[in-house]
Amino acid sequence: MSATVTSILHFVPFAGIISVLLIGVIGRALVQRMRYGTLGIVRFDLKAPAQAARAAGFVLFFGVLAVQALDAARRPAGARAAAWLPPEGALALSIAGAIVLVGGLGLLVAAQLQMGASWRIGIDENAKPGLIDGGLFRFCRNPIYLALLVIVAGYVAMLPTLLSLLMWVGAYLSVRLQIRAEEAYLRRSYGEAYQAYARRVGRLLPYLGRL
Repeated sequence: MSATVTSILHFVPFAGIISVLLIGVIGRALVQRMRYGTLGIVRFDLKAPAQAARAAGFVLFFGVLAVQALDAARRPAGARAAAWLPPEGALALSIAGAIVLVGGLGLLVAAQLQMGASWRIGIDENAKPGLIDGGLFRFCRNPIYLALLVIVAGYVAMLPTLLSLLMWVGAYLSVRLQIRAEEAYLRRSYGEAYQAYARRVGRLLPYLGRL
């Protein structure tokens, strides 16, 4: 039984990263197109170098994770990334990581769907589709970014390497930079309505990071 579980878990990190692309980007963009007539993906160009750099950083980040996860999946199923743990501990950590990763994917899907017409990849200065403050957004101003951090945390637990840990730290820093840019846009677009929302709801966790 444990051998079967180990074999399945062996491929979860790679499947999780690919799922972020297929479900969180491509699938969500297609849903946006069907419901609202636009893919919701903002074009990046040299007129917005900071936004283009942040987008490139996210692409590079998930590319590195995908390559590492694929390399791990190609190794024998019995090979353990957490060699510093006994087999039982490594298996328990991997199972916990898989649960966290799948939970993060569920959170990602729910948060993206709740954004409705406001969903975007990138910042469209000309768009003002409405401030979302219901559903998951009642508890966290950025549940999509929280979901990404949860997914990567699960990934780190399943592939506990120095590179994975550094990637999570990099993900957090990148998310904070993107959130800062989006908050500035939301203040410009919604003024006091957004300020009141930000004073009431935490940035990534309830009650933490309120303005």
